[in-house]
Amino acid sequence: MILARKRRNGPSVVSKIVPLEACEEIDFWWHHDEDGPKPAPNAKPSAAPSVVSASVASARAALPVTTPAATPLATTLAATPLAKVVRSSPFRGRATAPPRYHPGAVFDSIPVRRGAGRIFLALVLGFVAVGLTVVGLTVNTRFAASFGQTAEAAALLAAVGLTIDLLAIVLPSAAAQLWRDRSAMSAAAAWAIWVIALGMTLLAAIGFAATNIGDGVAGRSKLAAEASALTADIERLRAERSGVAEGRSVASIEAEIQRAQPAAAAVWKQTAGCSNVTMAASGAACAEVLKLRQALGVAQRRDALDAELRSAETRLAPLPAITTGDPQATMAADILAWISFGRVNLTPHDIHRMRITGLTIIPALAGIIFMFATTLLRRDKRRPASA
Repeated sequence: MILARKRRNGPSVVSKIVPLEACEEIDFWWHHDEDGPKPAPNAKPSAAPSVVSASVASARAALPVTTPAATPLATTLAATPLAKVVRSSPFRGRATAPPRYHPGAVFDSIPVRRGAGRIFLALVLGFVAVGLTVVGLTVNTRFAASFGQTAEAAALLAAVGLTIDLLAIVLPSAAAQLWRDRSAMSAAAAWAIWVIALGMTLLAAIGFAATNIGDGVAGRSKLAAEASALTADIERLRAERSGVAEGRSVASIEAEIQRAQPAAAAVWKQTAGCSNVTMAASGAACAEVLKLRQALGVAQRRDALDAELRSAETRLAPLPAITTGDPQATMAADILAWISFGRVNLTPHDIHRMRITGLTIIPALAGIIFMFATTLLRRDKRRPASA
């Protein structure tokens, strides 16, 4: 609707309503999905005059119109019908267009606040990631340096291992940031490099864990075997010692032998000192001497058993009380079999493999844990507040 005051007709003269179609320089489009309230989904075109037409008619009746002398312009305005706007029904097959925001628009939104629990959890994960990083770097660097035959080669291998571990730690966070920046190719490349670095890190960690844990288990097994052997020897010696009834000392028995020798003087030379007795008369004469010599042998064996027993007990005393080389694996296998009622029967060697796998994988995931910590500390983007 256009209301214009005509200067040439006087200040109190107001022109009639001119339809929009009569003005060629105005191009007016009215879409139902951009301006005004949305009609009902099943609304039909109304045959009643529009509210705009009613308001235009009421405004025309309210305004005083003074008609001067007939002029060509007044005749044209009088012969032109009033503008009538009828809202068309919406296109049913067309989806409602999403709201468009200007790039520089500022929305009235509420920022997402980070709670104390979220911050605490992020800090804990960060400290855990740092600890695992230090452990992983130390382990893999030392293991890589152990292959160097010279100091220069060891330093170069340690530098290579350090670089690979740093890549395995930093690349997950970098890949996540690239993904948030919508750089899908760069994020995929970062994850691919991380997989390679993770594989090398796992190899180094497996070598270190297998070497040290294997050596530790072998050392414990050696001590356990030695303690078991000494224990068996002690038990054997004690059993044999308990069967010795001779209580006289070797010196006292030798003295008794000296006293018994004159009784065998008649056959002493013929029997070579009662050592080669072949006749009954010689045996009767040397009987006492032979009996004392037998007691002497028993006493000497008794003393030897006592010496061996003391030596075995002396060697067993400083050894730790170790009964098996890998008690953790043995007990874990026993507990699994007990819980599963015998359905799961793992050997200690299987538990040993699982332990090495866990000790190598967890430190290698320090980069993933660090990525979780940075994600928790990152503030969410501001979004438009809902109406």
